Amino acid sequence: MMLFSRSRTAMRNLPLFTLLLIGWMSALAALVQPALAAPARAPISPPDKQAGAPAVALTRQGSVHIVWEQDGGLWYRNQRNGLWADAVQVAAEGENPALVADPYGEIVYLAWEQEFGGNYEIFSRKWDAVIGWSAPHNVSSNDGGSSAPALAVGPDGGIHLIWADTTPGASTLYHAISTDGESWPVALPIPDARGSNPTAAFAADGVLHVAWQYRASFAENLRIWTASYQNEAWSAPAAFTDGSQQAFAPVLAGNSSRLALVWQEGVQAKLAFAAGAGWRLDAVQAGQAPAVAITRDGVTEWAWETPSGLARQFGLGGWASPMTWSQAGGGDIALAVQNDRVGIVWTENQGDNRRVFYSDDILDTMYQPLMRK
Repeated sequence: MMLFSRSRTAMRNLPLFTLLLIGWMSALAALVQPALAAPARAPISPPDKQAGAPAVALTRQGSVHIVWEQDGGLWYRNQRNGLWADAVQVAAEGENPALVADPYGEIVYLAWEQEFGGNYEIFSRKWDAVIGWSAPHNVSSNDGGSSAPALAVGPDGGIHLIWADTTPGASTLYHAISTDGESWPVALPIPDARGSNPTAAFAADGVLHVAWQYRASFAENLRIWTASYQNEAWSAPAAFTDGSQQAFAPVLAGNSSRLALVWQEGVQAKLAFAAGAGWRLDAVQAGQAPAVAITRDGVTEWAWETPSGLARQFGLGGWASPMTWSQAGGGDIALAVQNDRVGIVWTENQGDNRRVFYSDDILDTMYQPLMRK
């Protein structure tokens, strides 16, 4: 207490010019320092359960929604008005949940894969603040194995669901569109889009972009492929990586000004931005299983797993230094964004169990460090 009193008295005794200089330097430091700090961690899943594969969505109204795998099924929690609700089970069986928020209302859409009738199907549910969860709906409903759903909501509010399906005889990407998240017209295969593990996002111009992994034979390396959907037609799939190394686990993110793609290639996590008709490689880090999100102002945050923990980095015209925020990280990173807020979910190994955690960042352009252009 005495130390604080002396410090305050010393400040009062400084000349006016010195006080102004100190204030100006402090303000300048705030402008050039990165906004990221060690995030406050909220445990989501119980400590005595094995949990994994979390998905996260943030709504326009500021609520947080998280779904994860546990006990062979899917569980869900939300945070509204700053309070976390109790966890509830949303699917007695299920894997690989995908979650996306409606851009206009307090609504989220969920898709997952589940064994049903002797093979795996893609199911969906819708949550809204008025009625809660809708009944599950079998979207794929076919004789093939359906897996790895990805969701994206377009500027017109249409909900697009992409997944991999073996119905044609080889794993092929399928596409379905819903106007309400509950009824789904007949799904159609994306022409010539063979592969698995799709991801989807809309660009600023309203075009839907999809990326996935594929190799024609086991003698080849996996490559990342991309295609786009506009005016009810798909572009021809194009190989994005050159096949010199295994490339897989793509994740897309878009906003009003940027479209980003992250993936793992060999032992590196990579990030590229859409540039004209192609892509521009912008960041490479040692690691695996990256995820990415972009705020309304174009600030990009991406995260990946390293041998020493989970790392993340953000930038606008360039990149701040990476930081490790979880040394006990088990991976399973997912990001979601609403305005300038980025939500992060991940898993950590705790004893014999793995637990889901959540944190978020507010990334405002005024806090960006001075970086390369």
